[in-house]
Order: sequence, then structure tokens, then C-alpha cells
Amino acid sequence: MNEQTIKEAVQQYMNDMIQIRRHIHEYPEISNEEVNTAAFMAQKLREFGIDVKENVAGTHAVIGTLKGGKPGPTIALRTDMDALSISEETGLPFASKNAGKMHACGHDGHMTVLLGAAHTLSQLKDELAGTVVFVCQPAEEKSPVGGAKTLVKSGVLDGIDTIYGFHVWPNLPTGKIGVKAGPMMAASDHVRIVIRGKSSHAAMPHQGIDSIVAAGQFITAAQDIISRQINPLYPAVLTFGRIAGGTRYNIVAGSVELEGTCRTYHREAQDTVETKLGKLLQGLDLAYGTESTLEYERGYAAVTNTPEQAAFVADTIKACFGADALAAAEEPAMTAEDFSGYLQAYKGAFFWLGATKPGAPVYPLHNSHFAIDENCLPIGAELMVSLVCRAMGVL
Repeated sequence: MNEQTIKEAVQQYMNDMIQIRRHIHEYPEISNEEVNTAAFMAQKLREFGIDVKENVAGTHAVIGTLKGGKPGPTIALRTDMDALSISEETGLPFASKNAGKMHACGHDGHMTVLLGAAHTLSQLKDELAGTVVFVCQPAEEKSPVGGAKTLVKSGVLDGIDTIYGFHVWPNLPTGKIGVKAGPMMAASDHVRIVIRGKSSHAAMPHQGIDSIVAAGQFITAAQDIISRQINPLYPAVLTFGRIAGGTRYNIVAGSVELEGTCRTYHREAQDTVETKLGKLLQGLDLAYGTESTLEYERGYAAVTNTPEQAAFVADTIKACFGADALAAAEEPAMTAEDFSGYLQAYKGAFFWLGATKPGAPVYPLHNSHFAIDENCLPIGAELMVSLVCRAMGVL
């Protein structure tokens, strides 16, 4: 087997991949509702002669298993399946037919690449030295819980040697692939705070405890945690995206609720933010007479590649597509991905697949205009197949 064999096998499936991607894009389903999407993935895997288990771990997860002609390691490939609650504005002829739902994060591309890789590997089955496991995961967008945690906890993947995953990346043009050692994507934590004061007439604020004023002081002071109490070499972002409080314009607000997210790459920074938020609220209560509560929910961990696995993926990219295809992924992203759950339990790596046509407008992930360049599909499939074959030592 050689790279040209894989490339030709993938290219033969290109038209099918386009049709599959457009079908998936047309019928998006949000987290934990991926009933039809999961059934479609299971059907396709079975068509390729792959053993399939559905509704794995009590979820909509689909697991496919392909045994090679010779013994060897077990290599897993993962795709997520869920869409977002966004009304599509791409104007594509195959735009979403499910109102208010859209594959705005490129998971339609992820599923298509996995199916392209599965089809190709099934054709090469007799030459494979090991087993390939295809993981079709629900609820990646359901932070901070996510579908990966459930599958890992269930033990259904115990016994795999390595797992690979990726995300389409609009900031990279089609043909470029990014991978780096260390953090690739951030840990994502959910913060909920309630500051309770005492309502009174707005004309007599001294008879109450103004929770809105206290919340304003808290929001400003919380940013000092990031700028003054975190190691400057450890990036961290703390954003409060929702604030709700008060009942009427002339009543001192009795309580305020804040919700936000903290993004970090290092456990030390993550721990510091949680601890300091608690201490800040204690001081606030002492100063204002409020009673505050903090719920700090640890979500996805940071997606972190080991130097060895990052180098393995980088070498495979260069072997498949040449050195120019390897993008200089010097900076990680502050967005999160629950693939981190797999990397905490198993060896593996994560990479970014360029998905914007060169010269085309760059729409970010989670945007109502976002759509992948379909030319990225065979690139992703070829790389996934090559990673499996190189990990098995047959390429």
C-alpha cells in the first residue's frame, strides 16, 4: 500500500461524499436529538460492510468496527453529529430544511470525512493490520457535559490504542492543515452567580441592598483576576454573557443573576479563577451586605496534543500532501471541543482541516453564513485513512 493508492481510492468516492454532505447539511439535528442523523450514519457504515452498534451508552452514538486482515492495534476515528440552533442564511440550494437548526459548526463535514475514510478503509480491509473503530458522537455542542464524557465513562472505547479527530477550520484555506503540540483548544467552564440583596423603594435605597450596584462592582473586579492574578504566560478569558436582575424601574433590585464562561489552557489558571471568584464574592458580601452564591462547573478540558502525536500527524500531513500543506498553527484557539475527553483517557491527536475556498469570504464557526468548501472533504478523508495505516505500520 502507498499514498497514491489511498488518494485514488478516496477520489473515486468524491461525488458520493458531496451528496452525503449535502444530505446531512439539509437535515440538521441539535444535541441529543440526532435520531435521523445517527440512523443515516449507521446505514452508511453498514453499506461499507462495517459492524455497527447503535444507541451506544444510552445515547444516539453509533460505533462502527472494521477488522483488518491481520492482527494489530485498534485505531479510532471520531466525528461529532450535532447541529446548532441557528437559522441558516447561506442561500445554498441544500440549505437546512429544519427551521432554526443549522450545521453552522461544520459537523456535516466531519461526518462526511469519517464516512469517506470508512468507505476507503473498508476497501483496503485485507491489507490492514489491526482494527478501526468509527465513533459517531452526539452532543458535542452540549457544553459543559458533551457526548464524549458519556462515551468515555461507559467504557465502550476501552481497548483502543489511539484516537484521532479534527475540526474544519474556516481561518485556514482548503489544502492547509494545522496541528501543534500542547494546547489546541481551550478548557470551557460554565459560571453562574447569584447576588442577593434587599429590595426597597428606588427613592429610599438606604433601606435596601442594591444587588445591581453590587453586581456592577463584581463584574469590574472579576476582570482583575485575569489581568492581575493569573500568570501572564497562561492565557485566560472570563466573559459574562448574561445578566438579569430587578423587577421594575423604581425598585431597588433584590437579586441579580450572572452567567458566563471561563476559557483557559492550564489547570493552574483554571483553579485560580474559580478560587478567586469565590473570594471576591465573599468580599462583596462583606462590603455590601449581600448574600452571594457561585456555581463553577468544569466543562470540557483543554484539547492538548502530546509532542509525539502532534509530530506523527504533522509527518503524515507532509507525506500525504507535501510540506506546504502543513499550516503554522502557532496559536491555540479559545474555543472548546469535547474531543479533550478522549485525549484525557486515550492516546491520540486533534488537528484543524482548512475549509475555506482560497479568496472566499471567511465566515466564522457558529455563523449563519458558514459553510465548508467541499474540496476539503477528500483531503480530510485521505489524511484520516493515512493516519490509520501509518499507525498500523502498513503504509
